[in-house]
Amino acid sequence: MNKVVQYYEGIDEDSRFVRNSRKIEFLTTVHTLDQLMPARAKLLDVGAGTGAYSLYYAERQHEVVAVDITPKHIDRLRDKSNQQSLPLQAYVADARDLSRFAAGTFDIVLCFGPMYHLTEHEDRMRCIRECLRVLKRGGYLAIAYINKFSILPMLATRDRTFIRDSVIAKVIQDGVIKDGDEDCFWTDAYFTSPDEIEAVLEPFEVTPIAHVGTDGISHTIQHDIDQLDEQQFDAWMNYHVRTCGERSILGLSSHGLVIGQKR
Repeated sequence: MNKVVQYYEGIDEDSRFVRNSRKIEFLTTVHTLDQLMPARAKLLDVGAGTGAYSLYYAERQHEVVAVDITPKHIDRLRDKSNQQSLPLQAYVADARDLSRFAAGTFDIVLCFGPMYHLTEHEDRMRCIRECLRVLKRGGYLAIAYINKFSILPMLATRDRTFIRDSVIAKVIQDGVIKDGDEDCFWTDAYFTSPDEIEAVLEPFEVTPIAHVGTDGISHTIQHDIDQLDEQQFDAWMNYHVRTCGERSILGLSSHGLVIGQKR
């Protein structure tokens, strides 16, 4: 994971949800989660980044614990929470090892970053097992993933040098790119599909609750979405929220969110 940490140490993660085309992912995620959130939940944010979701729920007086593998992110998150005097704890930790926490501690576990970067199957399974271990029975596990079918349309609008057969094979067949490879357009990353992520959860004691495409095609057509005025953006969000659970939308969306309830 060193390459991933190095990547995030060098970028401004705070700017991720600033533009309209990017904040749709955040708005859709919290809209979906808020419908399940107890009045006062104990929540673990695994792969919290600089705390967009952690801070959102801490501001609403939920008891929030955040972990991330990137020290810079945790430092920034602690600074923000201290400035606002929020009920939030933050630690540097690996999503594959949540041994700091006892079994059955949390009402909700958010796993919004790890699936993007765990390139080995067993590491992904370890992460899910750990998330479920610390989750209470009846609690909710929410996993974010990057949809492999959105990658080539995205590259066509960002960097056409990667529109080639070798990249297509890595994304569609392997679902993995690794830093240093000539076909790597990001950092170590894992891409999956809506059907595949559902299949990953099937062996676990989890009942499916929701599955949505959190940004639809907004990330792919970002330049157009960013030019919408406030009224147009509100209308776009209305359309998006009403359709983000459609199976065809799941197949187009850049980011997906699957939620299961621990049995």
